[in-house]
Amino acid sequence: MNNFEIGEKVVCTNDRKRWFKLGGLKKGEIYTISGFNPYDGGLILKEVKSPRSGYNAYRTDRFRKVDYGFADSIIQKILPVKEEGPQKLKIRVASTSKIYSFNFLSLN
Repeated sequence: MNNFEIGEKVVCTNDRKRWFKLGGLKKGEIYTISGFNPYDGGLILKEVKSPRSGYNAYRTDRFRKVDYGFADSIIQKILPVKEEGPQKLKIRVASTSKIYSFNFLSLN
């Protein structure tokens, strides 16, 4: 069985066509899992549908999970902390259910 969950974000790592069409699947794009093929565990995605599968599912080996730890470290490196007089802009990145939200707090 696979180690993916419904609602999880995945990145396409293989969009090569074989003898069939892929229904708009693109390498490097992020997709949301909406279900699984009951026969082979293939991923049913919210954004695209596989015309080849009766369940519109793609093989799991075409995807990897989104690495939120890596994304968080990149965000922290590229976001500057600005100081303007007595106010400071602080940015807090919180991970809730694997969805990032940005909260901007102003300290007086």
